[in-house]
Amino acid sequence: MTRSRSLRASAAAVLAGLLLSACSAHPGSAAVVGSERIGTAELDDVATALCSAQSSGNAGGQQQDLASRAARQGALDVLISAELSRQFGKSQGVEPDQEQVSQALAANEQNINGLPASERAVFRDTLQKFAEGQLMLVEIGRRSLASSGAKNVSDQQALSAGTKLRNAWVSKNVDVSVDPRFGEFSKGSLVGKSGSLSVPVSQRAADGNSPDPSAGWVSALPASQKCS
Repeated sequence: MTRSRSLRASAAAVLAGLLLSACSAHPGSAAVVGSERIGTAELDDVATALCSAQSSGNAGGQQQDLASRAARQGALDVLISAELSRQFGKSQGVEPDQEQVSQALAANEQNINGLPASERAVFRDTLQKFAEGQLMLVEIGRRSLASSGAKNVSDQQALSAGTKLRNAWVSKNVDVSVDPRFGEFSKGSLVGKSGSLSVPVSQRAADGNSPDPSAGWVSALPASQKCS
């Protein structure tokens, strides 16, 4: 598999995986990443698009229920990760290869066109930002490993090294604030948790606090709280 193909597959796989998975200190913001704000309206738009992408990808067109909170947490994790990767890349003087970004978008054009027209732009924009961040991390990681004498570095090895360097940089240079309803940012990723101060005691309550609740719990939710 060529480098560009593996990167396209990586971006698509991560986005797909994330689909299955109190008051804010910044009113109207789902998260603030350094000086960049991720608004709740933007988050809702991305989560809706990701839900539609997941539903359209199910066999026979059958839609799968997904708790809306889990969808929003997954979407926010994508947005935060992409923003951090792009900020880190810029701090290191690295720019994404736009030809490879275009290839990533082209590889997913069928999925994009399968979405409702109103959701295509936000999905394409999210995928573009995510791909740009991934490419930056791969380039940074590859340079770091090469400087240590490593040879024949794979994209995955470079991405892993770049991610570690990004997380170390973020811990010293970037403040990430997340609306407690969506979890907390810890060790380079969004960790889902309840925004409530109460402790769940029943299994149903515990399921409700999980970012990836059981199928039975999801199916019992009212339609307004489902991604379906």
